Amino acid sequence: MLFPPVGQIRITRKADGIRGFLLIWRRDGNTPTSKQLPPCNLSEEDLLQNPHFSKLLLSLSQHMDESGLSLTLAKEQAQAWKEVRLHKTTWLRSEILQRVIQELLVDYYVKSQDRNLTSEDKKFHETLEQRLLVTELTQLLGPSQEREVPPLLGLEKVDLLELMPPSEDFVWMRARLLLEVEEQLKKKCFTLLCYHNPSSDSDSETLKAAKVWNLAEVLVGEKQQCQDARSQQKEQMVLLEKKSATYSQVLLRCLALLQRLLQEHRLKTQSELDRINAQYLEIKCSAMILKLRMEELKILSDTYTDEKVEVHRLIRDRLEGAIHLQEQDMEKSRQVLNTYEVLGEEFDRLVKEYTQLKQATENKRWALQEFSKACR
Repeated sequence: MLFPPVGQIRITRKADGIRGFLLIWRRDGNTPTSKQLPPCNLSEEDLLQNPHFSKLLLSLSQHMDESGLSLTLAKEQAQAWKEVRLHKTTWLRSEILQRVIQELLVDYYVKSQDRNLTSEDKKFHETLEQRLLVTELTQLLGPSQEREVPPLLGLEKVDLLELMPPSEDFVWMRARLLLEVEEQLKKKCFTLLCYHNPSSDSDSETLKAAKVWNLAEVLVGEKQQCQDARSQQKEQMVLLEKKSATYSQVLLRCLALLQRLLQEHRLKTQSELDRINAQYLEIKCSAMILKLRMEELKILSDTYTDEKVEVHRLIRDRLEGAIHLQEQDMEKSRQVLNTYEVLGEEFDRLVKEYTQLKQATENKRWALQEFSKACR
């Protein structure tokens, strides 16, 4: 067996990579409980080839959580985060109260410039401002036993406490401050409600208060939905990038395969293609020759009309008749020469002598003509 009888490893693919999941079976039944291991870039083949590593993952899952921390440290971390959230809540409450009081004072300054305030309003704001200022200065001085340097301007807490307003004014101011703070917080809550749900602007205060009571839960739910949607978006983006890379590789392989098939197909059909191209060129050349012949015949037809052809035919007949006569004369002369050739060398001597006599006669005739010209 590759795995112990208490459990088995199951691999699933997620957007952030391949993760290992441990499926532990309870000993007292068949109900499985899933516990996610720390991120492991593994595959099923890796686990099948390394069974002891699978057992190690099973053992580690009993001592650490999905983030890789030990169970004890994870529990301490959860407690620490809980305390941080409590301190943060306490600080936020104090900060909200501080800001509301500051806004009350700012509103008082603005109203004092625009209109005359009543004596109670002036007394309330002066007492609040004095109390707030003395409290802030007292906090700045800090405990006297922990201070190693001399106090600022030589002031002590006792000196500042003397500037506190009377206790009766403080009690009266605190009672009114609660109402003012409550009113300011109610306005802010209603403003936030109307911003979140504009249709609530026309509701009554009672209905707005009921909606504000559930507004925190609604905002927490919407925040969780936004976080979940953001996480899903990140996972989808990672998955999209991986799919894009995968599709790119697949497309490259397809292009390589198409190129190889194209080359093989081209090599197989190249001879047939060459033969077809040769036949095409041959037919094209024959058509070109026929076209040239047709143009030649067209030129001849335009050049030689019927009258010209008839005249050429007559000229040819006359030339053929003259050639026929010359051939007959040449035949007769050849027969005469053949007759003379029968006589042999004597005939050749006579021919030469005759030729010389003829030339001498011609010369004397030419000289007689020249002499006759000179006598005239």
